[in-house]
Amino acid sequence: MLNPEKTTQSILKKFETLSDFEKRKIVFWYDKDRTADEEGLAHIRDALAEKGIKLHILHNNFFATKKLLEADDTTSSYLIYSNEAERDPESNWLLDIQLYSSRFENSRISEIKSELGIEGYDLDRFLDKHQQFFASKKRVAPFRRMYQPDWKEEEFLLGFLAVFSASQTTDLKEIVRKVLIISLDESTNTAWDEITKFGLTDDFWNLMHRYFGYRPEEPTLKKLFLSFIITHIVRNTNLDLKKYKAYNNSLSNECEIFIRSWMDNSRDSTMFEKYCELLFASDDQLHNDDQLHKYLEKEIQKHDVSKYIEAESLDLFDKGIIQKITEALQNDKEDFDKYLGWITNRKTKHWYPRFQNIYNALEYALKLHRFSKELDTTNISEQDLTDLFRGYTERYYLMDQYYRKFYYHYDKDKEKDFLKHTKDLVEKLYNNRLLDKLLTRWSQLITSEMSGRWNIELIDRQDEFYKLYVKNIITRNDKDKIAVIISDAMRYEVAVELQEVLNKDTRGTVELKYMTGSLPSYTKLGMASLLPHEILEYNNQLVFADGISTEGITNRRKILEKATSDSIAIDYDEVMELKQNEARERFKGTRLFYIYHDKIDARGDNPASEHEVFDAAEDTISDIKKVIEKLTNFQILNNILVTSDHGFIYQRDELKNVDKVETGGFDKQKTIASSKRFILSEQDVDLMNVHKFSMDYVIRSGQTIFAYVPQADLRFKMQGSNKNFVHGGASPQEIVIPVLKYSYNKTADLERKGIKYGKVGLTVTNASRKITSSPFSVNILQTEKVTDKLQPRWFKVALWNMEGNEFKVSDEKLVIAESSSDDPGERQYKVTLTLTADVENKFYYIRLLDEDPTEINKDIIDPIPFEVDLLIVDDF
Repeated sequence: MLNPEKTTQSILKKFETLSDFEKRKIVFWYDKDRTADEEGLAHIRDALAEKGIKLHILHNNFFATKKLLEADDTTSSYLIYSNEAERDPESNWLLDIQLYSSRFENSRISEIKSELGIEGYDLDRFLDKHQQFFASKKRVAPFRRMYQPDWKEEEFLLGFLAVFSASQTTDLKEIVRKVLIISLDESTNTAWDEITKFGLTDDFWNLMHRYFGYRPEEPTLKKLFLSFIITHIVRNTNLDLKKYKAYNNSLSNECEIFIRSWMDNSRDSTMFEKYCELLFASDDQLHNDDQLHKYLEKEIQKHDVSKYIEAESLDLFDKGIIQKITEALQNDKEDFDKYLGWITNRKTKHWYPRFQNIYNALEYALKLHRFSKELDTTNISEQDLTDLFRGYTERYYLMDQYYRKFYYHYDKDKEKDFLKHTKDLVEKLYNNRLLDKLLTRWSQLITSEMSGRWNIELIDRQDEFYKLYVKNIITRNDKDKIAVIISDAMRYEVAVELQEVLNKDTRGTVELKYMTGSLPSYTKLGMASLLPHEILEYNNQLVFADGISTEGITNRRKILEKATSDSIAIDYDEVMELKQNEARERFKGTRLFYIYHDKIDARGDNPASEHEVFDAAEDTISDIKKVIEKLTNFQILNNILVTSDHGFIYQRDELKNVDKVETGGFDKQKTIASSKRFILSEQDVDLMNVHKFSMDYVIRSGQTIFAYVPQADLRFKMQGSNKNFVHGGASPQEIVIPVLKYSYNKTADLERKGIKYGKVGLTVTNASRKITSSPFSVNILQTEKVTDKLQPRWFKVALWNMEGNEFKVSDEKLVIAESSSDDPGERQYKVTLTLTADVENKFYYIRLLDEDPTEINKDIIDPIPFEVDLLIVDDF
C-alpha cells in the first residue's frame, strides 16, 4: 500500500456519520487490485479497533459473513475487506446487505469517479473496462469539458469518440463526420487508431447500426461513407439501385440529416466533395468503384430529370441535368420553361456553386432560344423605323443582353467541353437569325425612310442631351445640382441591367430613357454631342464645340464652365480616390458634374483585350453603382444622369470576308476619320451595302461632310486585327443611347411615396400546425411579388427546439423566394423537412432564417409553434 495512513483516514471517514435509519455502519471494500498488503491491513485493523470498528476478511466465506452480520453480531460496525472483484449480482450472497451498506474504493476507478463526481456503482464495470482512457491528461481534459453528471455508458462512449475525433460535442453526427474527414482508410486514420487501441471498434459499428441502420458483414469507413451516398440517392430519386441495396441504410431519416449537415457545413464540405470525387477516380486510394459510376451515369441518362431533380449528394446529377439541357437545345426541343425550372431548382443544391457558371450560361442560352421563338411570331416587317427603335428599347435589346450574359459566364467556366455545342448554337442563333433579322429590317427602313439624313422621328437626339436633360435643372434656380456620368460604349442593354442593380441595391428611384446617338457612333462625336453647344464642327479630325476642342478633360471643363460657371469635368478614378472630407471641400459650390468613365471601350478597342468586353460591361455596372453611392452617401448631390457616347456590336466568332465591304472607292486625302464601321469623308460617293448620310444634321458649320456606314453588321475591309468589337455604325446596338435618371431617396421619402422597398415578405400557411409523420411539409407564401424595390429573399427553413440551448430537430433547406408573379398561387413554396431521431412529442418551432450575412435579425417572421405528435418515435 503506497499510503496506508491516507487510506486509513479515508476509511475512517466512511464511519463518521450514521443516517437516520442506521444504528451501525457496514462498509464493503472490494480491493481487486490488491492495493492493501498484510502490513497495510494490520495498520488499518489497529486504527479501526481504536474506534471500536471491526475488520472482517471476505474470502469464500460468504455464508459465514452473512451469519456474522445478520445473526452473531448485529451491533458492531464492520469493514468487510476482499482482495477479489465483486461477484455478479446473481452469485453475490451478500448483495442484500450491500444494498443498505456503504462502499470504499481504493483504486483507479475510485479516483476516476471522484474526479468526475460519479455517485453509485452502476458504471464501475464500464469504467474498469475503459480506465486506460483516463490515464492521459490530454484525453481527460477535453473529455471533462463535455462531461455531464447524468451520463450513462453510451454517453461515455460518445465522449471517448469525441476526444479521439477532436469533436467539440458528443453529437454522434459530428463525431462520425470528424472521423470520416480524417481519412476513409483505416490505416491512415489517427482517430481510428485510437478507437482500435482502446477496443471501441465494435462499439463504434454498433452505434452506426443503431443510429443509421448501417450493418454490412465487413464494415469499413469507406463503405460507411458510400452508404450515406447511396441512401441519399435512394431516398431522393426514383432510380433503380437494387444492385446496391446492401448500401441502403435502414434509418434513412438520420442518414439524410447527417449527409445534409455535412454538405452544408462551410468548413467541412470541401472534404465531402473530395471524397465524392475520389469515390469514382480512376486511381484513387478509396478503391475505385468505376462500376457504380457507370451504373449511375446509365440510370441518369435513361430517366427523365424529374426522377432525380432533388438528389444532390454527387455531382453526377448536375452533370446529367446539364447534359439533358444541352441535348435538348441540340435537338430543337422547346420546353424552355421546364429547363429553366430545372436550373432554378438546382440553385439551392450542394453542387450548384461548382457548376454555377455553366448553369448561368445555359440559362441565358435558353432565354436566347426562347426569345428567338417569340421573335418569330413578331412581324417586324410591318414596323416603321420609330416602332423598331422603341421595340428595341422595350424588348429586342434582350437578344444582346442574353448573348452577353451567356459569354460572360461561359468565359468564367474552365470546363468548356460541357458547353461546346451550346456555344456553337448560341453563335449561330445570335448572328444568323436574330441579328440578321433585326438588322436587315433596320437597314431597309434606314434606306426607305431617311433619304440620306440621319433622323428618327419622335426620338430625342443625343446632340440635344444638354438642353433636354441638364439645362432646365441648372437654370431653374441657383441651388439644384446634377451629375452626368458618361460611360464610354455603355450600350442600352447594359444600362437596363444597371437600372436593375440600382433599384435592387440602392434607395434611389431610377428611370431609363433613350436617345438616338449621333452618327457615326464613335467617341469623338458622341462625347461632343453630350456637351453644351450651339455649333459642332470638325477641325483636323477633332470635333469642336463653339470653337473649343472637345478632346480631353481640360477642354471639356472649359466648355462646361462657359455654359455654367460652377461646373466640373472629372475622371471617374479621381472621384473614387477622394475621401468624404476631400470630396466635400473639392466640390463645394459645384452644381454641374461631368464624370467620365471608360472600361468597355478601353478594353474593346484593344485587340489584345477585345474578348474581355463583356467582363468590362460587368465592371462598368459595378463602377457606376459605386460612384453613385459615393456621391449620394457623401451628400454631394441626389440627382444623377448616366449615359454614354455610343454603344457597340460584339460577335465572338471570326467574320468571313463576305461580311466585309471594300473601301477602294474612297479618296484617303478626303477622309476625316474611319474605322471598320464608318468612314467620315468630304467625298460624295455611292457604294453598295453602305448607307450615306450628310453630316449637316449635326455639323452646322457649313462643312460638307458625309458619313458612310456599312449596312446591318457589315464591316469595312481595313487593316488591323480589331474586328469582333466595333462601333461607329447605325445599328440599334450602336445608336440607341441610354439616359438613366437616378434620384436618391431617404427611407422616409420612399415611405411617403408609398414605395415598398427591401425584401419580399414571407408567411407560413399550413392549415394544421401538427406534425404526425416524417418527412413533413411546410407551406410558405411569398406575400409580395418581386419588384424594382422589393427584392428576392434567400432563406433557410428548419424545425427548432427553442428551450434552453436552441438547436435544430430537423434538417435545414435553402429556399429562394424570387417570384415576380401577381398570382399568389405562383408565389408558394412547399418545403419537405425530416425530423431527427431524438425528437419528442411536444411543441417545436418553424423558423425562417435570412441567409443575408448583413441581416442583424435573422428571423424573418416570429418562430411558428408546431406540435410533434408521432405515434411511434423512431426512424419513420
